[in-house]
Amino acid sequence: MVYSLVPEGGKRLDQPSRPALSLSLAPPESDHEGLAARVHRTLVSEVRRGRLRPGQLLPGSRRLAEAFGVHRNTVLAALRELEAEGWVCAEPARGTRVASGLPAQPRRPAPPPPTAARPGFDLPRLDVEDPSPAAVPRAAPLSFSGGVPDVRLVDTAVLGRALRRALRDPGTLRYGSSQGDPRLREALAAMLSDARGVPRAADELVVTSGSQMALDLVARGLFARGARVAVEALGYRPGWDALRRAGLELVPVPVDRHGLDVELLADLARRAPISGVVLTPHHQYPTTVTLSAERRLSLLALARRQRWLVVEDDYDHEFHYEGRPVLPLASADPGGNVVYVGTLSKLLAPGLRLGFVAAPRAAIARLADVRRTTDREGVHAVERAVALLFEDGDLGRHARRVRRVYHARRDALVELLRASPLTFAVPHGGTALFASTPAGVDVDAVVAGAAARGVALRSPRSFAFDGLPRRHLRLGFAQLDLPELARAARGLTLALDEVVGGRTLGRNRFT
Repeated sequence: MVYSLVPEGGKRLDQPSRPALSLSLAPPESDHEGLAARVHRTLVSEVRRGRLRPGQLLPGSRRLAEAFGVHRNTVLAALRELEAEGWVCAEPARGTRVASGLPAQPRRPAPPPPTAARPGFDLPRLDVEDPSPAAVPRAAPLSFSGGVPDVRLVDTAVLGRALRRALRDPGTLRYGSSQGDPRLREALAAMLSDARGVPRAADELVVTSGSQMALDLVARGLFARGARVAVEALGYRPGWDALRRAGLELVPVPVDRHGLDVELLADLARRAPISGVVLTPHHQYPTTVTLSAERRLSLLALARRQRWLVVEDDYDHEFHYEGRPVLPLASADPGGNVVYVGTLSKLLAPGLRLGFVAAPRAAIARLADVRRTTDREGVHAVERAVALLFEDGDLGRHARRVRRVYHARRDALVELLRASPLTFAVPHGGTALFASTPAGVDVDAVVAGAAARGVALRSPRSFAFDGLPRRHLRLGFAQLDLPELARAARGLTLALDEVVGGRTLGRNRFT
């Protein structure tokens, strides 16, 4: 529709009149430009071209919406932005006019000065070196890397409702406790007591932004700088990095099919003092083995005698497929030697960044103090939303559902690799399978060959403390659905066959 535009002082231009100026919506400048932005740009263009003059009364918002073919609220949003920028003035009961004093016409910006490619100061040497290229998996459509969850299984509608409910409480947007949302800590304490046998109260927990932050806080808050700390010789490199950056000296201890070698650990402690140990006794990372009952008892007794701090990283306790899961070390720790680290990243989604530490009150107070100097506190609205998922039973239902899905995916991967040259034990739980290649195989070449076929694998160098080549592959199955698992297994098998050279190595052994 066409409207006439009259000088200041003339009649209101809400009524159709003799054709004078056609108002049509400017075409989009990009696929991401919204309608309100296009209305804004159209009107600014008319002012700059002089077709809308200072002091001139604009058509009403309904007429403009009709002319532009958009909703009236879209026009109102554009007009509010124009008024904030000084292009128009809204007069109560009279309408909106083009401003008399228009914003200065922007000049073509001068080219920015060149920025330095390197800092003009010396970067200090860190205790942790950058990972080698072999330690970082190449980007690929399908990933066996690690053992991350399938976030597609998260019911985002349920999560969204919980977030909206959490935001109705203004307190979730204010500063809060460095220990985390009280209701989430209450829910975590109930879960630890009921499902894991760890009797910790809500004030004996601190919520963290994932287990990585938990390990960092423990390293900086509970160990003295320079302390010698035992770690698994096959383990989680980002965790080692956190310990090293806290100034700790790491002592690698071998891992076998029964878990950490506690007898060798005791021998190492006799040679030189050790302040504690960091380990993954349940579904050990990366081997997936579980610390035997005999070694669990030996480790706890050794910790009591030596007054060690035992950091138990229980990163995927929820996923157990045969029998009952082994209870954490912390469930049999009356002396208070065990600091228990957990995460909700594997159960829900890593993007929510939620972990926790359970420990005696004095240790938790120290960790909360350290956190205050790091990022003060977590995102309380997210913490409250997850607390609501616990309280409403949604998280329990989700856990049962994904446990069934991951169980089926584990079984599918086992069958897919049954005739491969890999040797592995079928894991009783967790989200990954730990396999060994035939002797003499260049595993880095297998990793590269799989990447060329669209399958990402993590080099075994990344979880070896000494960084030397290993014959192992950790194959995460949780994040891949059944068709994706089939394609990924085929890509891996082709890469193996290429490297092995077509030798017949027999069917897979299961232990």
